[in-house]
Amino acid sequence: MSLLTARPSSTAFTAEDPCFLDADERPDWQSQFGNSQPIKLEIGFGMGDFLIEMATREPDSNFVGIDFSQDGIRKLLTRIKNRHLNNIRVVYGDVREKIPLLFHDGELDTVYINLPDPWPRKRHFKRRLIKPGLVKLIAGKLARNGHVHLATDSEPYAREMLEYFNAEPLLKNKNQQTGIVEIRHHLPKTKYEKSFIYAGDKIHYLEYSRLTSDGQIENEEPSVKRVTSEPEENEEQVVSNDDLLIKKFQDAETKAQDACDLKQIGDNLVYAGERQWAEKVYRKAEDKAEDSLDLNWLAYSVSEALGDKVWAKKLYDEAENKAESSLDLNWLAFSITETLGDKSWAKRLYEKAESDPDNIRELCDLADSISETFADKEWQTQVYKKAEDMAKEHSEFYELADSIYTKFGDEEWARELYMKAEDTAEDSCDLHSLVESLCVKLGDQEWARKVYLKAESLARDSNDFCGLADSLCEKLRDKEWARKLYEKAEKKAVESFEFRWLADSLCEKLDDKEWAQRLYRKAEDKAQASYEFRWLAKSLSENLVDEKWADEINLKAKNLSLSCNQG
Repeated sequence: MSLLTARPSSTAFTAEDPCFLDADERPDWQSQFGNSQPIKLEIGFGMGDFLIEMATREPDSNFVGIDFSQDGIRKLLTRIKNRHLNNIRVVYGDVREKIPLLFHDGELDTVYINLPDPWPRKRHFKRRLIKPGLVKLIAGKLARNGHVHLATDSEPYAREMLEYFNAEPLLKNKNQQTGIVEIRHHLPKTKYEKSFIYAGDKIHYLEYSRLTSDGQIENEEPSVKRVTSEPEENEEQVVSNDDLLIKKFQDAETKAQDACDLKQIGDNLVYAGERQWAEKVYRKAEDKAEDSLDLNWLAYSVSEALGDKVWAKKLYDEAENKAESSLDLNWLAFSITETLGDKSWAKRLYEKAESDPDNIRELCDLADSISETFADKEWQTQVYKKAEDMAKEHSEFYELADSIYTKFGDEEWARELYMKAEDTAEDSCDLHSLVESLCVKLGDQEWARKVYLKAESLARDSNDFCGLADSLCEKLRDKEWARKLYEKAEKKAVESFEFRWLADSLCEKLDDKEWAQRLYRKAEDKAQASYEFRWLAKSLSENLVDEKWADEINLKAKNLSLSCNQG
């Protein structure tokens, strides 16, 4: 799903609604909810569909959602009111600041974090939500035997989360074999989550429990399980591969909890040649469809896998009726064009999508779809101009400029928007992203140098300076300037990972192994967690080819892990 990346804002926000909490200190939760039922927190609720579904499923639990999207909060409050739910409270702000204010230690029964922005680039590390500090904060606020559920579409981020949570002595991973699993049947899927699954991407799930005082876990929740085609160990009879496959499909159908699961099963059945069985599963999926996204993807399968255009049209009609956003309508129009070839219907849906967009990215996606479907440059221009009128923040101007340059081919217009992006940049990271577009897309090195200087003036920490130096080496080939920034990065470095990342860059960009070695020593001195030693050992092996030192560091990591486990 195309969404602008999000980050906390310092803008004040409040809402006149009984379910909105404008609190800077711990509320009396019993008075808030009128009971003392368990409190469950969702961090970053996005569109709010997971929170709504959980509150509906569990009327005897109390739910709190924290997010910094003002539009998301307004929409969630409206949905809460329309569904007459009284067991949800909504808080605006940065969770790292709000959680200590809102909850006593041991007060939370469960914490959910669904698909946080992975911020995959190293320069954006500071913007990632899941870091050791938050893990420790969550662990402290959990009640004895409390639970944490996490989901991400990024495998590297999942591995990083795994390291941080496994290092927390108050928490225990509920899957001791792999730590990360692919399926969870006991929690609803968010719409954002389903968009990845429908597109064929994997979601990685993690689950943890808060240990009791004696280091045990009692009364565990249902845990994630893998769907497997292997027979049970005590199954003595020999079965054929066909029988095993049938059993696998039967088990998967039995465990399916929603239309998304059933649609995937139906697709697999068609692929296996079981068309009649697939049709029955698709019918079940239709009955369980919750939103436009479910119906849209189901219609696509019915049309393409079964060749049933009549049924597909019926599903598309239902999808249009359930569409909640410009993005829903855009996706629907594109799918209808692909499967039914009905461009008049698609045009009507694109027009509806244009009339009520939620954000700049939706309009950029819409302009792209219009171009692909109709090659209508005039209409595409109209949509982009509407996006420009809506744009206010750096990320909006930057995303729009990139789209207009890449998809529309208008360099002059893109240049104007990049200027607005520069004027609205809030920090060094914003300018760092911008300058790479100036180099790669516009080839304007003179402007790029000015923006690099401005980014340097706004740089605040080691990661800022290191990232800029890396970029200078790659884009401008200016190793002299980069060296000066690496020196500033070293002076600002505090954490083990900062010294390690800096040393990695010196090896890769300047081939200065001697300087890197000194920094790796500092990284070793600053390392405290076992994963820090493991990551350092990997760098030593790959960048210095110093296997002896790497083995020594790995041994430290192993001993620290054993010590923590015994403790």
